[in-house]
Amino acid sequence: MLALLLPAMLAVHAMAKLELHVPDQPVVALHGEDVTLNCSFDHSSPFNLSDVAVFWQLTDTKGSIHAFWKGQDQLVEQLESYANRTSLFPAQLTAGNASLLLRRVAIADEGDYTCFVRVQEYDRASLLLQVAAPYTKPEVTLEPESNLRPGDELALTCVAYGGYPKADVVWQDGSGRNLTDNITTSVVANEQGLFTMTSVLTVVLEPNSSFSCRLINPLLGEERSIFVTVTGQNMAFPPVALWVTVGLAVCLLGLLIALAAVCRRKIKESCEEARREGVEARQSGWGRRR
Repeated sequence: MLALLLPAMLAVHAMAKLELHVPDQPVVALHGEDVTLNCSFDHSSPFNLSDVAVFWQLTDTKGSIHAFWKGQDQLVEQLESYANRTSLFPAQLTAGNASLLLRRVAIADEGDYTCFVRVQEYDRASLLLQVAAPYTKPEVTLEPESNLRPGDELALTCVAYGGYPKADVVWQDGSGRNLTDNITTSVVANEQGLFTMTSVLTVVLEPNSSFSCRLINPLLGEERSIFVTVTGQNMAFPPVALWVTVGLAVCLLGLLIALAAVCRRKIKESCEEARREGVEARQSGWGRRR
């Protein structure tokens, strides 16, 4: 019905047009939120609501998003994916407001929309809807996670979830030097079309190395970042092994000191006993001579 009605309107009113006004710049909507696609028109003479016909379509496929004529919504041909998500502002139609309210915006809603209006005269205009979603705060993991020494190759993985569109990823070191040439970035979409972005930076570790991972959403102009510091050990063996060695050395030294004390006491006791035996022997010899 709609496919037949619009060409007829074009033919009847080809010589008389009214001018529509839509945004020149893309309309940016947040995923899951509501958005209004503005479309307004000027009409010099008074008219009734029953005189107005409004059609919203996808520009490329001509699929029906919302239709209104004879003073009420006409949604028989509405695309299923838009069911229960669209409405006009009927009370404002006679004031020239033909805007469309789109609820619970999805990633699949992104694209060009065309607004058609007829009030005796006819006109149409198109606008672009872009969808955006903020990313979560990035998380960074290390590989390997421990026993790091200067000169080791280190992989830092930065992950952020639930964003759209694809973000720009920037890696920097502690001095602000750009390391983006050393990264590998991948993007995976979930069932809603939202992205998980994974970026891997490979570097050679220095004694104290700092890195930042930033994700920039080009539509929202929003940045999410994380800063990490990785410390490499300069020792030839890990600090745990060092403390174990020191502990064993202390224990051994203590044992040697204790053993020396015991030996000294035993030697002293032996000497005293030998001296007592010598005194007793001399005293016994003197008694026999008397």
